[in-house]
Amino acid sequence: MSGINPPKKTLKWLLEDENPPVRNLTRKFLLNEELTELDLVQVNDYSPINTILSLIKSNGSWEDSNDPYKKYTGTYWQLIFLSDLYANPMDKRINNAIEHVFTYQLEDGTFPHSLKVKFGILCLTANLLRSCIHFGFENDKRVQKGVNFISESIIENNGVICNPLYLLPDCQMALTKILAMYASMNKLKRNKLSQKAIDIIIDKITENKILSYVPAGAANYYKAIKGKKVAEIKEIQRKMKKDPENVKKTDIKKSWMKFGFPNSYTSDVLETLYWLAMIDPPPRPEYQDAINLIIQRKDPSGYWINENMFRNPMLAEIEPKKAPSKWLTFRASFVLKTFCKINIKA
Repeated sequence: MSGINPPKKTLKWLLEDENPPVRNLTRKFLLNEELTELDLVQVNDYSPINTILSLIKSNGSWEDSNDPYKKYTGTYWQLIFLSDLYANPMDKRINNAIEHVFTYQLEDGTFPHSLKVKFGILCLTANLLRSCIHFGFENDKRVQKGVNFISESIIENNGVICNPLYLLPDCQMALTKILAMYASMNKLKRNKLSQKAIDIIIDKITENKILSYVPAGAANYYKAIKGKKVAEIKEIQRKMKKDPENVKKTDIKKSWMKFGFPNSYTSDVLETLYWLAMIDPPPRPEYQDAINLIIQRKDPSGYWINENMFRNPMLAEIEPKKAPSKWLTFRASFVLKTFCKINIKA
């Protein structure tokens, strides 16, 4: 299959000093090189990381402490973005931020999207726990409690139940975020619950060939609930879910096909394949259509373009929209290396 190996100029571009995290990821995961302590220390010199950390308050929060979910300037998102950027965990300000975020954690181990509610959301919780794990809190009992809650929920429901999405039997975006959390854990420290949940997630992603996202009955469902009260909506949900044809995922969501970095609670095909590659399961034939899409999306110059950006402002710009993205190019190259078994040399 042509178009898989990254050109020399692409590797050279990924190894530039301007972006230390991508340089390190390229060396470690594409070129199989060992990183030094100096390599890791330099990561936080990366402009977006430096900017986010410079704006942290003394109590470990950003912006309004009463709205940690505020898109995309709230405390939750800064911690998530810092882990997306592979910030160095040794910075004490990050430890401060994690301790602050733990003050929002609910008794069951989840995190709420609003301080006015007493229930957590799995995708948000997985994002925050992944951040805590990246920053060295994997053995913390508060992290373990949250991970176990997610694992038990996935096993009990055979997937992810997401109230905001109603008809979906499991949220594909949440599956990706939870997979990312597990991929960030030390493989040797995953317990039986975690491994069982991982197997369920991979099966769910695979049965949709990664690409299919929208249930067949979604259009009729949203038409039926328009203007209805909560009790009426629940009754419509109950009736529609009885027909397996309504919840069978057959359609492709357009935004699911557009690659972006970073992602928040949203996701896409490339991010899903990236975290699958990090988990490193045996390749399955069902992945092939999604892999072909990755190959097709590479531009003639050998890069992948950032097609999807947030509408809400961030505290630091990472990469411009509609421009070649080092983050996406690294992710795509790693996916192809893992699933197409190619040997990349500098």
